[in-house]
Amino acid sequence: MKASLIDRGKYYRGLLVLIGRDRIVDRSEHKLMLQFGKMLDFDERFCEAAIADLLDNEHINDEPILFDESAIAESFLRDALRLALIDKEIHLHEMSWLKTVARTNKLTDAWLDKEYRRLQKEKLTETSPESFEIHRYL
Repeated sequence: MKASLIDRGKYYRGLLVLIGRDRIVDRSEHKLMLQFGKMLDFDERFCEAAIADLLDNEHINDEPILFDESAIAESFLRDALRLALIDKEIHLHEMSWLKTVARTNKLTDAWLDKEYRRLQKEKLTETSPESFEIHRYL
């Protein structure tokens, strides 16, 4: 199955919301989001503008994302957890929002907690966008 353009857009918007939850977008997050945008086949200028306007853009809000495909929702949540764990900890605001996304996509808190525990045990050394799960659906 290939991710639709709509689900790819939701995925990208979801990652933007996630990195913006702490109200700071650092250089490494900026760089990674540009790489994700390229991988998802979005125009670099669009991605630059979305990142630059992230904290003030009314179209990038905290509404939980409902994906068209459940497999993409699961992939997004695993990848979002992984992205949140790059700094070795997940912030309360990040986890809270991810739980609302999980529930919106008919996944339980228990499912998300299990994925979180599994990812905490892994040694996350590779951070290129191609190493994230969404790459399987492109």
